[in-house]
Amino acid sequence: MTALDMGDRLAEPTPAEREAALVAAAITGDEGAFAGLYDLHVDRVYRHVVYRVGHSQDAEDLTQQVFVQAWRALPRYRQTQTPFIAWLLTIAHNAVVSFYRRAKPSISIEEAALDWPSDGRIESTTEINVEHERVRRAILGLKRDQQQVLTMRFLEDVSYRDIAAAMGRTEANVRLIQHRALAELRRRMALEED
Repeated sequence: MTALDMGDRLAEPTPAEREAALVAAAITGDEGAFAGLYDLHVDRVYRHVVYRVGHSQDAEDLTQQVFVQAWRALPRYRQTQTPFIAWLLTIAHNAVVSFYRRAKPSISIEEAALDWPSDGRIESTTEINVEHERVRRAILGLKRDQQQVLTMRFLEDVSYRDIAAAMGRTEANVRLIQHRALAELRRRMALEED
């Protein structure tokens, strides 16, 4: 192995650098680069949305809407230290808010259970689905900023720094929102058990 070969290995871009290159190319209108960004982030955006709306068909539609909006807004996007996914999750959050403003869907526990995969143990799966729906309803009863922090932090594993950037808040404020949201969630869950 020559020194040149070793230098090439050291120069391989990191995932963040590859993403930044895709973003830069997509901003110029490169559809292939945007398709690469879509492939990188579609699962995370979908998980974020499906948890908030509870129905897979609505979540699929909203996820597609998020990427259409992102494509249209991309020329105005400015790369910062915040990952691209934080920007996408902000668009996803706004799409969910708009979805609920247009029409508040009501989904039964039975419908929610149909959307989640079964491992063959019907009783166990049903109990898990009922508990999942119970927690989801409790989270949806929280203030919007609390919902956003909890879903980004615990479902998407987004860092406090990136959540703060996506929400236009400080990290300390995000941590405070999370603390209050968890306390309120515990209170709501305890009341429901009584």
